[in-house]
Amino acid sequence: MTDCFKTNSPNSKSGEFKILKQFNISFKLVVKSSSLTSLHHYNPYQYKLYRLIKFLKEERGIGYRRISHILYEKGFRSVRTNSILKYNYIYSIYYKGKIRENRINRNFKSEITNVRVFS
Repeated sequence: MTDCFKTNSPNSKSGEFKILKQFNISFKLVVKSSSLTSLHHYNPYQYKLYRLIKFLKEERGIGYRRISHILYEKGFRSVRTNSILKYNYIYSIYYKGKIRENRINRNFKSEITNVRVFS
């Protein structure tokens, strides 16, 4: 119900109200987003490698050295130099990938300010 938008009419007797049938609302909406730029800078091989490392680390609880051995046995190599993926490189892929995920998936609250109602 629009009881909160009742107004006193200057021509009416005291105690009588005129119900507004039309009114305008003015406000300022501030929206922040982390999805304004391109989100996918990984090539498919890098993304597959990160997802595999993340799965082995988080779901299986395997350490970086063991992940390095598993990926070597499966034939995975580094993206740029085609060398063996050592445990420090595995750590770097995992750590930087988590930072990237957190940056992309963060949420911002929208703000509504300067709200005005007029007829």
